[in-house]
This record gives sequence, structure tokens and C-alpha cells, in this order.
Amino acid sequence: MAPQPLHPVTVLEQCHVSPSPAPAAGQPRVLPLTFFDLVFWGFPPVQRLLFYDNADLLGVSDFTLGELPRIKKSLAAALHHFYPLAGKLTCEMAEGVVPEVVFSQGDSVPLTVAVSGDDFEDLAGDHARDTTRLHPLLPALRKHGGSRSQDVLAVQVTVFPRAGICIGTTLHHAVADGSSYAHFLRTWAAIHRLGPECRKVLEMDVPPLFDRGVVRDDAGLREAFLRDHRGLAAAGDRRLDGWDLSLRPGVVLATFRFTDKQLRALGGHVESATSARCSPYALACGAAWAGIVHARGGGSGRNVDGAAAAPRAHFGFVTGCKPRASPPIPANYFGNCLGLCRVEAGERGLTAAAASAAIWRVIEGLAEEGRALRDARGWVRSVREYASARAVTVAGSPKLRLYAAADFGGAWGRPRKVEIASVERTGAVALAESGRDGDGGIEVGLALPRAEMEAFRAFYQDLFASLC
Repeated sequence: MAPQPLHPVTVLEQCHVSPSPAPAAGQPRVLPLTFFDLVFWGFPPVQRLLFYDNADLLGVSDFTLGELPRIKKSLAAALHHFYPLAGKLTCEMAEGVVPEVVFSQGDSVPLTVAVSGDDFEDLAGDHARDTTRLHPLLPALRKHGGSRSQDVLAVQVTVFPRAGICIGTTLHHAVADGSSYAHFLRTWAAIHRLGPECRKVLEMDVPPLFDRGVVRDDAGLREAFLRDHRGLAAAGDRRLDGWDLSLRPGVVLATFRFTDKQLRALGGHVESATSARCSPYALACGAAWAGIVHARGGGSGRNVDGAAAAPRAHFGFVTGCKPRASPPIPANYFGNCLGLCRVEAGERGLTAAAASAAIWRVIEGLAEEGRALRDARGWVRSVREYASARAVTVAGSPKLRLYAAADFGGAWGRPRKVEIASVERTGAVALAESGRDGDGGIEVGLALPRAEMEAFRAFYQDLFASLC
């Protein structure tokens, strides 16, 4: 049984927001899923929370009468450009059924407006918070037609009187990756921020490209992935559940900030220990990976629960394939376009230096032409192998610059905090650029059982204390 929310919200309104104006007649209404999309079929949806503080927000009526109509209007205008997000995704993978996103006239994005009595300041902090407190802020994707199709995107705005608001979004990962999500969010925020002046800005921005013809599939990966998914479904494969902590009690979410100064110090240490000159991304990932392995008991060869530990530690991250495809895929392409990268290292006593160097070696190897897609044929099944091994993976990227993308202007500005709450179900660490002020560094968010989180925090503190 799933843990119950500690602070349920009160729903004020549930409505639907359609693209306005409707998309042009020449725009495609059906978007077949590509092999890049099919990699993420069956994954939990990506759920983000954007916290905006505003102590001048006196009460619910101030928001519903003043700001809410503007949010609805700007969302509708953004959906004009990103109308597939208002469509429906087919849920079936049977023979003869083509997985696709279908947009029909009148389709919409469900929008929930709620009010919470929870502590906004506490929820938007970096310290460990029970994940059950965040669940009421996240909208669900509805299913339709006897579960034959489902929504692509859902949005919830939760008001915290005299404190601020939280915008929660739930997006099906088989429809869009982080880059496409950031493009949508940047467009929505710009329309809201600039009002009537937004047209000039949007004319300068590159609109999303929905043409699936730009994704070459000479190796027949799409059909191969469809066969893999059908075979896994027939076998009742549930290995992705190996990452899911949402049904366990006592799971907490926390954020750890890696400042520029800390990353430089760590980089010097890694170079002296391994000769690898790592990027900040590899350093933050390596420290997080080593810390999680340590928190699970990898340093002692035993897990926290006393079970025998696996001899190898596994890490996975994604790499953007738009510039690496042949021919290159335009940067404004809307959908998934990510390659999967795997890293392994000895689990016992894994250090931040060894983990960072191992990740960096794989990143360096991507410079070889064709390397990013060389092992693509096995992606669907290898993801499930990694889930069963409880591999640490990555969600988000500092390159997405979500704090800047989500600048709604006016009384809100940039969010105080951005969380990828769905890491609770995907075994991932969430990466973002550090802070609303763009002051450098990388934020690392992760969900762990409380005892493991305390062990991770001790590892993090000891690591940087040793580098001072």
C-alpha cells in the first residue's frame, strides 16, 4: 500500500486548456513514435515541480481572480505552438497497432488548481523532505477509451497563501525529452512574462519541428524496439519496478549543491588521482554515484538491509543525439533524441574520483563518429537490466537551464526551486543548473530511504571537507 499524503490539497478547479488559436491546418495531426521515443515506452512519466515564492500573495482569491486567467491564457497560447502536448498517446503495443500521438480538434491539457496548507518554505528547501508531501502537488495523466489512450501532459497549479505557488507538470517520457520540455516551458513563460509583446520574441525564436522524417532509421530500430516491447509485455516483464521507491515508507527527497569552487577542487583531486580531466557534469555525477553506492553499503560489501552487495556498480546517463545523427537532426526537433550510455565500476569502496573518471572516459568516447548509436539495438532490454541491478541514472541536465526557461516575470520571476519529483520512481539523480540567480555550479537532487540519505549526506560532507 502506498504511503498516504501528509498534507492533502484542496482542489479548487479542474478545467481543460486547448491550444489557442488552433494549430494551422497544414500541421501534422499524427506523430508516430520514433525509435528514440520507444526507448522510454513504459517509463514512469517525468514529473517536475516549480516553486515560485511571493509573500504578497495574500489569499486564494487574489490568485484566482488576478493571476490564474493569465496563466490559462498563456498556456493556451503556448499550446498553439506545442499542440501535440494536448493530444492523446496510444497505450497499446499489440501487433498492427502503431504507437503514436494523435491531436484532434478540441483536445486539451487538463489543468488542476488547488490550495495547500503545507509549509511552502519547507517544501521548497534543499533538506530531506518526505516525498509523500510532494505527491499532492503532482497531476496525473488520465487514460481514455478503456485505457487505449492517455493524456500526454497534465498541469497543476497549487496556491500557498501568503507564500507562493507551485506549478507541477507531468509529461509522458515517450513523447518528449528534456530539451523539448524546456523549449515548451520557455515559450509558455515568455508568453506569460511579455504579454502582448511576446509575439515579437516568438517570431525570433525557432518554432518546434514535428517532422518525423528527420529521424533516419536505416537499421530498422523502430521495428526492433516494437518487437522487444511486445516480447517483454508477453513475458510480464516488470523489471523497471526495480527503481520504484514510491511504495516504500520513509523515502525522502533532498538537493545537494555542487558549487563552482567545490567542482574545481574535486576536479583537481580527480586529475591527481586518475589523470582524468573531467567536466563539471562528470564530477557531479561521479560524486553522486559514489555517494549512493556508499549509502547502500557498497563500501562495506553489504547493503543497509544486510543483504550481500553486487560486485559491480552500474551508472547510466543519456547523451543528446541531434548533432550526432547522420544527417544531424535540427535542434528544434520536438520529441526524444537521446542515446543511452552505460558505465560500470567495482562497487566495493567506489570513490568519487574513480566514479568520475569512469564516467568521463565514456563521455570522451562519444567523440568517435557513430559511437552514440553503436549499441542502440539493445537499448530497450538493457534499460531493464539496469533497473533490475538498481543502477544509478541521470534525469535532467544543467544545459537545459530550466531556471531561466521558467521565468514567468512579474510577481513570480524565476522559480525559487525546480525539482524532478519523479526520480523517486526512476532511480535517477536530478541535475540542474544551480539556483535561480545563475550563480554557477550544479544542483543534484535525489530520492532515497531516509537512512541512505543520511549516509549520502555524510559522504558528501566528508568528501568536500577533505578537499579544503
